[in-house]
Amino acid sequence: MLPAMWATLSAILVACTLALSAASAHEGDDHGAPASAAGPVSPRAVATSENYQLVAIVEGETLVIYLDRATDNAPVTEARIEITLDGKPYTAERQRNGTYEISAPMLKTPGAYEVLASITEGGKSDLLVGSVTVPKSGGQNPAAHSIFDHIPLWGSGLGRTQGSQPAGWPGIIGAGLVLSLAALLFWRRTKRGARALALICLTTLAASSQATETFAHEGHDDGVATSVGGNGPQRRPDGMIFLPKPTQRLLEVRTRIVRMETAIPSRRFAGRVIANPNLSGVVQSTIQGRYIAPEGGVPPIGTKVRAGDLLGRVAPSFASIDASQIAQSMAELDQQITLARAKLARLEPLLISKAVAVAQVDEARITLDGLLKRRADLVASKVQAEDLRSPVDGVIAGARVMSGQVVNPTDQIFQIIEPASLMVEALVFGLSSLDTLSSATALLTDDRTVRLRYVGRSRALQQQYAQVQFAVVDGDGSLDVGLPVKVVAQAGAPVTGIVVPRAALTQAPNGQTVVFVQKEPEVFEPKPVRFEPFDAESVRILAGIEHGETIVVRNAPLVAQVR
Repeated sequence: MLPAMWATLSAILVACTLALSAASAHEGDDHGAPASAAGPVSPRAVATSENYQLVAIVEGETLVIYLDRATDNAPVTEARIEITLDGKPYTAERQRNGTYEISAPMLKTPGAYEVLASITEGGKSDLLVGSVTVPKSGGQNPAAHSIFDHIPLWGSGLGRTQGSQPAGWPGIIGAGLVLSLAALLFWRRTKRGARALALICLTTLAASSQATETFAHEGHDDGVATSVGGNGPQRRPDGMIFLPKPTQRLLEVRTRIVRMETAIPSRRFAGRVIANPNLSGVVQSTIQGRYIAPEGGVPPIGTKVRAGDLLGRVAPSFASIDASQIAQSMAELDQQITLARAKLARLEPLLISKAVAVAQVDEARITLDGLLKRRADLVASKVQAEDLRSPVDGVIAGARVMSGQVVNPTDQIFQIIEPASLMVEALVFGLSSLDTLSSATALLTDDRTVRLRYVGRSRALQQQYAQVQFAVVDGDGSLDVGLPVKVVAQAGAPVTGIVVPRAALTQAPNGQTVVFVQKEPEVFEPKPVRFEPFDAESVRILAGIEHGETIVVRNAPLVAQVR
């Protein structure tokens, strides 16, 4: 009987030890995990006007000022800012990163401070008013609780130490002693009752250990953040996105105030610059021969010329078969000339005696002269060069010849254009309203734009494309023939609505297409929108945003990545 009693007592003491270990392990312990993922947001003052957005962030005793334009969120880096902090004036100093700073030791003292910012930029000035509150530092995480706190006996002081910190040790040891003593007293009286009492004690201690563990975790996160804060970007529980000004500048977030407007839809298609056929020309030879440069050498490209200027000569050259044909023609002509001279020599003496008519003598003379002229032309064709002259005024845009080069009649030797009067040719697919084109613009590769005037289109399709020509209206002579351009042409009936760039649209985590509305300088709200295409780079908003709201139009997908 004695060994059984000691076995039961040992089991009870083991259960007490396990419960004690569980309680002490969780007492005030967070398993090495922080109570929150980040600290609170730095104190800041926010002020806005029709022209500017100002965000001033407290960093120790330094007030860092971010000044942006209210219309497009672009940083303002060349302004003069006078700050009045609780009546004390400061002059903000420009920093290399585009911000402004003042040093105010008073910001180390907790309290609320009024911020008055006087802004001067160029000939404009503005006044912004805000406030910043510097909170008191400190604060502790809540302590762990044990189930003994909910039992009147232990909660009255046995289970807690001074300062309401959980102890656990006295309660658990006291429970073990009481249960062990009860088992020992009743062991002799009823073995079955003692065993039942021991079983109840073990069950109670196990429940106490589990409850202690549960309450010890109350207020702990085991390594999972329970709050999100700090100066980093974050998506709030209501869906709003907090995007600090430093991050906005890093991402180059730009905005626009949307307006209701009436505009004509436009289309974009590819084109290229061509020469004006009325003010340009080409220089070609009509014979095959060797090119002879004029005095001063071959005119280089870019040379200004006038109509009739000599650009070179082409000396004819003949193949062997052509040479034999010429020789044969020369022989025939010489024979005919000899016969014509002999005939004329016979008729002239007879004319003196009036034996022949005058008309007969004149006919023989005319025949001889014609033969002599034909022979002279044939001889000249072997050695006479052809002059190459400019057909129009302009600039030599292409020169494809060198001295001594043999050219053919099909070769284009020089190309002459008028740079101030060029055209644009484009191929358009599927645009049925070409005849309603009201205006067009050519977008160059260096982001310059040139106004165009619609000239006409072909009625014959080329692989389902219509050829369209535009005249350059405000050409400055800097365009090159063959330069690829993007033509944006407006055609069709005017429509009214809010037109925004396609770059303003992005996809929310739930798959909806949204735009980001700037509610505050550092707060953006995603709004689902319904839209339809307007042109190649814009859409017309049908529902979702209102006239006068400010939306993100650049790098909106980066804002959507904030979680």
